[in-house]
Amino acid sequence: MPDRVPVRCPVCRRDHQYVPAAYPCRCGAAVVAPPALGAPARQLVHRVWEDSWITVRCGACGRQGRWPQPELDCCCGAVLALPVLSVPQAAGRGEPEAARQGSSPAWDPVALAVHWLERLGHREVRRMERRGASAVGLRASGVLAEVETAARPVGARAVECLWLSGLAAGLPAVHFARAGYTAGAKERAEGIGLALFALDASGAARPVSGAAGELVRGAGGGA
Repeated sequence: MPDRVPVRCPVCRRDHQYVPAAYPCRCGAAVVAPPALGAPARQLVHRVWEDSWITVRCGACGRQGRWPQPELDCCCGAVLALPVLSVPQAAGRGEPEAARQGSSPAWDPVALAVHWLERLGHREVRRMERRGASAVGLRASGVLAEVETAARPVGARAVECLWLSGLAAGLPAVHFARAGYTAGAKERAEGIGLALFALDASGAARPVSGAAGELVRGAGGGA
C-alpha cells in the first residue's frame, strides 16, 4: 500500500496527498483502512453515525474492529470522506512482532470525539474553524466542543478560552484531548465547571473533570 494516496476535492478540485491512518489491534499489529486508489472522495455535509465508522479486519490475527471512516480536510473548507478498499488489512503484515509493538500508529481523535458527543446525546455534529495548528472546533445540538489533536497535554489557557467561547455562544462546552491535561487545566476546569475528556487509541473517552462525570451519568453512563 502506498504511503500517500492522491485525493481530489470534488468541491474546489484541489489535489491532496492523504496519509492513511493506522489503528492498534489487540494483537499488536497496526490496522490500516486503505483508501481505494482512483475512487472519488465525497463531501461530508451532514455527519451520520453509521457513515462515520467502518469495520476493518486485522490481517495479522483476523479480528474485526470498528474504526473511523478515513477523512480529509480541504483548505476550501470541505470535509471529505474517502472510500476504502473492500478488503482492509493490517499494516506491517509479515513484520516481526517486536517491530510491530515498537510502532506508534496514528488514530483520529476528532472522529472519536464526534462519536462520544453523539453517545452523550448531542447530534448533528459539524466541524467549525480550526483553533490554532492542532485544535479542531465542533458544534452539535446543544453543545460546543474542541478537540486537541496534538500529542501534548492541554493547558489552562485553552480550557478557559473554550469556556469563554461557550459563554459567548450561550452553550455548554466540552473539551476532548488526545494527550490529557496539565494539572493547571484540570484545576481551572473544576473552577469553571467545564467538561474535560481524555481520548485514547482504544476508543475510550475518560472523564477527567467533575462536569464530565456529570455528563456521563446524565447520559446513563454511555461514555
